[in-house]
Amino acid sequence: MEKFRSDFLDYHLYDQAQIYLALAPEERIAMYNYLSVNEMADMFEIIEEDVESIEAYLLEMNNQYAADMLANMYADNAVDMLKQLKDERIWLYLRLMPIEAAKEIRALLNYEDETAGAIMTPEFVSIVANQTVRSAMAILKSKAPDAETIYYIYVVNVDNVLVGVISLRDLIVNDEDMMIGDIMSERIVSVNVNEGQEDVAHKIRDYDFLAVPVVDENNVLLGIITVDDIIDVIDEEAVSDFSGLAGVDVEEQSENPFVAASKRLPWLITLLFLGMGTSTWISQYEGLISD
Repeated sequence: MEKFRSDFLDYHLYDQAQIYLALAPEERIAMYNYLSVNEMADMFEIIEEDVESIEAYLLEMNNQYAADMLANMYADNAVDMLKQLKDERIWLYLRLMPIEAAKEIRALLNYEDETAGAIMTPEFVSIVANQTVRSAMAILKSKAPDAETIYYIYVVNVDNVLVGVISLRDLIVNDEDMMIGDIMSERIVSVNVNEGQEDVAHKIRDYDFLAVPVVDENNVLLGIITVDDIIDVIDEEAVSDFSGLAGVDVEEQSENPFVAASKRLPWLITLLFLGMGTSTWISQYEGLISD
């Protein structure tokens, strides 16, 4: 067992995930006895992005093991996995989780799909303006292990209202006795919790951010959205755009061919007429083009 753990954990997380996915169900079940929930959670952060349905893997696990693994993942990724399950299974796992983890996940589950709230994570680092760089670094060190990113540290007031932002670089290069309020940036780009995920993706792309803060109508800081979550959104939008252009659902699995054809027919007819129109238009200028 120790030899397996040592050899397996020496691999990169991505490689661990690929090995896990290549195993037969009975081999994966045996693996749950060898890896801790923390180690499995780290691996499922990768697996969650690479497989279409996570349900079969969770059902292989002991219920408590699965719940503890989900509780040890970043909350936004755990929510993505839970949304693939039936309601009774979701509430079972939530009941088995530590109270604080279950509370964070429940809050994210309440947001509408494809909004900033649905893809944000509550695991971030925030500090206050009236403290020194030294004390801010101490807070950062204590919170860093649980934070999804530490490149941006958000500054809030006593009511958790977002008032500034400071980078990790700023903390490192400034004198330890400098006040955060004197070196933070007050020009903050944030997104509303109900803003559409595609608009959030455009904002992160336009500003070239690694993360963006999510606030409510009162500018209270609720969470952050990281660039890796936006990459997933861009992938989803690309799939959707391709499906619409081709008249094909690229995520379609085993649908009745007649039902599938009826769904595609309007798009195919539209594309046919567009193609005919384009061909007619080009033929009118064929002589000009050939010259």
